[in-house]
Amino acid sequence: MRRSERALRVLCRTTLRGLDLDLPLDVTQLCDRYGERRGRPIRLLAHPLPSGAPNGIWLAAADADYFFYQANTSPLHRDQIVIHEFGHLIAGHQMLAEVSVEGLAALTQDSSDAALRRTCYSDDREWEAEMLASMILAWAEEAGTGVGSTAAHDELRGLQRLLGGHRGWL
Repeated sequence: MRRSERALRVLCRTTLRGLDLDLPLDVTQLCDRYGERRGRPIRLLAHPLPSGAPNGIWLAAADADYFFYQANTSPLHRDQIVIHEFGHLIAGHQMLAEVSVEGLAALTQDSSDAALRRTCYSDDREWEAEMLASMILAWAEEAGTGVGSTAAHDELRGLQRLLGGHRGWL
């Protein structure tokens, strides 16, 4: 069953609150900080995904979550793919059973193609992941418009937040 947009905003706000993300948004930092908070790393891996397959996939392994993204794409598209997979993760959409690191390493082109075909989400899950990704990107753009980039100095970072530069969810 599809969650309402309001429920997704609450989920997004709750997930991102307290991560102290820098601006402009860095998807690696987003994944690292969220992984640290929950005690389970998120690894980002470029992979030449076959044509006709999704541009990204999330696999849960015993040691970490892995976001595979299309290797042959622009940095902007890579970020969109990763944030979409992040949306699936925070919404709890995992479709595959956990796999081991050895299983990931042993994936051949044929077996990875088969794994990708098994990761089709329902339209509701795709809508939720895309809505969550859109919310994160909209927050980052709005906050970035106010601040530009986050100050490196901790006291200046705090001042930026006090002055409303990180307005929105964070």
